Amino acid sequence: MFVFVPDRYRAHVLAPVLRLRHALPRMQPQALRRHLGRLSREEAALVRRHRFVPLPNRGLWRPCVVTDAASVRAATSFGGIPVARVHPRTLALAMQDAFGRGIVDVATHSLATEHPHLSAAWRFRGMQLPGFIILVLAAVLGMWLAPAASAAVLTVVFGSLYLVQASLYLSAAFSPARPRGTPARLLTESELPVYTVLVPLYRERRVLAQLFRALARLDYPADRLDIKLLVEEEDDETRGALSAFVLPDYMEVLVVPEGQPRTKPRALNFGLAFARGDLVCIFDAEDVPHPAQLRVAASMFAEAPEELACLQAPLAWHNVHRNFFTRMIGIEYAAHFHVILPWLAALGLPLPLGGTSNHFRLRALLDVGGWDPFNVTEDADLGMRLKRFGWRVSMLDRVGTLEEACETHRAWRHQRARWIKGWLQTLMVHLRQPPRFVREAGIGGELVLLAILGVGVFGALLHPLLLGWTLWDLFLAPPHVASTGEALLRALSLVVLGAGYAGALAVAVVGVRRTGQWRLLPWVALLPLYWLFISAAAWLALWDFFHRPHHWRKTSHGHRLLLK
Repeated sequence: MFVFVPDRYRAHVLAPVLRLRHALPRMQPQALRRHLGRLSREEAALVRRHRFVPLPNRGLWRPCVVTDAASVRAATSFGGIPVARVHPRTLALAMQDAFGRGIVDVATHSLATEHPHLSAAWRFRGMQLPGFIILVLAAVLGMWLAPAASAAVLTVVFGSLYLVQASLYLSAAFSPARPRGTPARLLTESELPVYTVLVPLYRERRVLAQLFRALARLDYPADRLDIKLLVEEEDDETRGALSAFVLPDYMEVLVVPEGQPRTKPRALNFGLAFARGDLVCIFDAEDVPHPAQLRVAASMFAEAPEELACLQAPLAWHNVHRNFFTRMIGIEYAAHFHVILPWLAALGLPLPLGGTSNHFRLRALLDVGGWDPFNVTEDADLGMRLKRFGWRVSMLDRVGTLEEACETHRAWRHQRARWIKGWLQTLMVHLRQPPRFVREAGIGGELVLLAILGVGVFGALLHPLLLGWTLWDLFLAPPHVASTGEALLRALSLVVLGAGYAGALAVAVVGVRRTGQWRLLPWVALLPLYWLFISAAAWLALWDFFHRPHHWRKTSHGHRLLLK
């Protein structure tokens, strides 16, 4: 156990030890591993977080092995006295050997164990599967026995979802831009907290040089940076490429033990167990973040209420003008990160987060169970879960991140299929107990879940069918005198089609205007064509959902670099 030591006594020990830290004897790696194996769970958590290793008790002060000045301060704050030292990377390797397998098991299964109703480890739970089967059979029988009535019911049900989404989009588009993510003042160097940056890597050899240049540009004190490069154990290609780089002291490689599912959120949970900072950020391998992003986020957290759990930085593509697909996804990102998400955040509604450049309070992440390793859009799911646990999410302004957009249809299709499959997973998870979800996230949270993620899945699946049926009924069907019901159904179809297109086009135009990407404006007219490609990807996502729900369709990066 650690014994509390008053500050006045601690100061007498801390000052001379900090001065003489480099004169402490070195502990051999073999002895270090033996001591790590004897620690309790609580002591092991202190080692991972603060990088000091407690040795057996000797009276009031407990002897400790330290690595750097921060670990000396942490050790003395817990009533320890440094008696030996090890190199930080020696301790990192020893910790992975001693704790790695146990940590990865917890990282994979803790959410499913502690909050099974919030885990995508199961496609369906409770009455979801019987309900799904009943709905499918009812739809098939209805279309066979009473096609007109069934088409009317489907049009009303899904048309209502389209109208809700269109209402949200039009409200966001015509609401004035709201101030977001700008601190009153930036924290000074001495005020900045330790910041942990998690960078998951899988087959990313081609972007490593750019990644290190981007991380080196961060305007943040090196002694308060804690960067974890998360590499899968079986990824020999990336591990070999990393060995050619000389890493700074604030950066370390964590090897995620082999296991399933092999997903980004599983790696993030593993890295989170070794985090030293009170603030945590995620960057993808191909990211080029604004140099001031960490400093601005830390300053925002310092000023914000304690219930603020997450800040989302806006994302954009550095190769947006390459071809049709890069332009279309560039328009989507402009609408999503500069129109829709700021509007949702201003209203206190849950945000379907982006997969990178999220900044968190560590305690908020731990409170909600981290990321779901079984969900392939862990970002959207986490945004919903934070709201359910009573946390708030907001946006940063101007200090965004540039990414590399997919330049081929195949790469784009695989990425979009993974996104839509993850949205379907998120939808099924949070609709397991609808009354409970409404109690925890509110009616607004339910509307966001259904209108953004629900329409993102089922709207994409059914869009060509509903569009084709409407066009057939209007222009190709044999002329006949329409009944009152048919006339009302036709009117509803036209309203849904017009409102849906108007909402999507409005947020796209406003997003292009707010980001100043005027060259994209003519391409907004091609969004209806682009939605047909999204529909094809949605059917691939549905196939994946039933045949390999936790498979991560990898997006290849490094075809076009920004920093060379």
